[in-house]
Amino acid sequence: MSSLASFVDRLKDAFEAAGVQRDQCELDSGHLVVKGDTVRVVPVTALHAQYAACGDESSRNKLIGATMDAFVEGAADVPSVYTDCGARLLPQLWPLHKIVARQVTLPNGFELPHCGIHGEQPPLHSSAVEANGLGVVLVCEYLAEGMPAIETPVLSNDLMRWGVSFVDVLQRALDNLRARTKSGPPAENRWEHHPTGCGQSNWQDRFDAARTALFPKLLTARKRPDGVAEAGGHVVAFATPSCVLASMSKNALGLCFMGDTLYLKVAAGDVQARTNQLLSSVPLRLLKMRDNETSHPLRQADAKGFVWKWFPYAPGGPPLKSPGEFSVPVDQGEVDAILNAAEAGKAVPVFSSKIQGGAAAPSSFASKKDEGNAFFKAGEYVKALQAYDAALAAGAPGDGEAAVAHSNACQALLKLSEKDEPRRQACAAEALKRGLLATELDPTNAKAYARCATACDTLGEPAAAAEFRAKLEGCSAAEAATAALKADEAQAKRKELEERKAAALAAKQEKEAREAMLQRERALENERQDAAAEKENETTAARLSSMLGIDSGLAGLSTNLASAGTNRGVVS
Repeated sequence: MSSLASFVDRLKDAFEAAGVQRDQCELDSGHLVVKGDTVRVVPVTALHAQYAACGDESSRNKLIGATMDAFVEGAADVPSVYTDCGARLLPQLWPLHKIVARQVTLPNGFELPHCGIHGEQPPLHSSAVEANGLGVVLVCEYLAEGMPAIETPVLSNDLMRWGVSFVDVLQRALDNLRARTKSGPPAENRWEHHPTGCGQSNWQDRFDAARTALFPKLLTARKRPDGVAEAGGHVVAFATPSCVLASMSKNALGLCFMGDTLYLKVAAGDVQARTNQLLSSVPLRLLKMRDNETSHPLRQADAKGFVWKWFPYAPGGPPLKSPGEFSVPVDQGEVDAILNAAEAGKAVPVFSSKIQGGAAAPSSFASKKDEGNAFFKAGEYVKALQAYDAALAAGAPGDGEAAVAHSNACQALLKLSEKDEPRRQACAAEALKRGLLATELDPTNAKAYARCATACDTLGEPAAAAEFRAKLEGCSAAEAATAALKADEAQAKRKELEERKAAALAAKQEKEAREAMLQRERALENERQDAAAEKENETTAARLSSMLGIDSGLAGLSTNLASAGTNRGVVS
């Protein structure tokens, strides 16, 4: 079986034969970045899976040829003319860490246009209460016989060439996806249901997650084929682009099936196979809420001003805090506990959130942040970025911790800007965004200000750099003042503690002295009482002797009544 490395080598050989120099090809996080007049990103992991499945050399050669057409000849490129995009233009969901990773592969002056699933403008926060870790990008789909579908992202230079705004192109992409959805399976066949009531999307065309997230009515119209009505709210797991799992918040077994599939099959298999297909490991809750923000293609309000919104799901969690909801199990132990309880007719346990719910996973945040730090120390800056974003997606315990992760991501981007001259300014611009996020979350984060200043230096913005350094000095002065205040407080506390110890020692010594004095007084009192008792005994004895007519000197002599009685019977 061919290894990924040997497959990449074969691709490079083929590219070189077509005039692409080997040093123009760089393997980065499962993609082969081909630099030239047009930067092309080859999904080598997906292609290798197809290559390994080929039954003969002819099929493998055909795949290599199709790859050449797509990424050397440019067949998979975004069309030069806007109208040529046709139905190829579609919206797609990407995890935020993938958006960041792709952004840093782009040359200076190029951006990856994107927004949040509610139309939020970038940079997208991944640590807020409503954070879902997902963004919407625009792609042009390319289909060719013998190879997997290719999705080429639309970049800022494409929008400039077309003379069309991101929002307008997004609207057209949404129309294409809506038409594609209508021409697909009918409503009753759009979801395949497990006996537990959990549904799985049935389009399986790599846009299941996008259409469910962006057209929520596809979810709210879902009905179980057995006709059972379920209580609770809609809960969804966007496992992969082609796999969406849906259940209700009060369906314990449906959520159990969701967790078993999401964490024990999809996520575990993704890690083992390194396919990078996992879209999100955070189940989301769908809510209808009032919204007064500006109209956007992804934020269409009804007549009453309500829009659909996605929130990280946790049983009884915000914003509804509805009782009677069940958890999505995240490991085999939790799955077994739920099934065993249901089988025995006992109350189904509800587990504290380990992964779901964003902010409810501080341990996951810490482990991912530590993983990012390890990658950073090893010089793996793109992987460090991905780990920091995964930490933020898991949910920071607070704004301060989130600021640290963003600041660390900023530093990783600065290192990338030093390492890669063609992308120097693009990386610095992204670094500045992350540094600004850190300062917004924690205005006292001195490192973030310093890193923002460095990014501005790279971008040729001396005035902005000076402003950040002024804030850094103010922050440092505030830190020094705070440190001095803390030192004074610590000194005062130490002094107070010493005074308390001295007072306690004096009180102890005084107490011991009082106890000693009391013991002496008790001993003297006992002696006086003993002497008085002895004197009283002597007085009593003298009084009794006087009453009996006994000389006091003889009072102590004993009498022998028996011998006295015997003597009275003797005649002299």
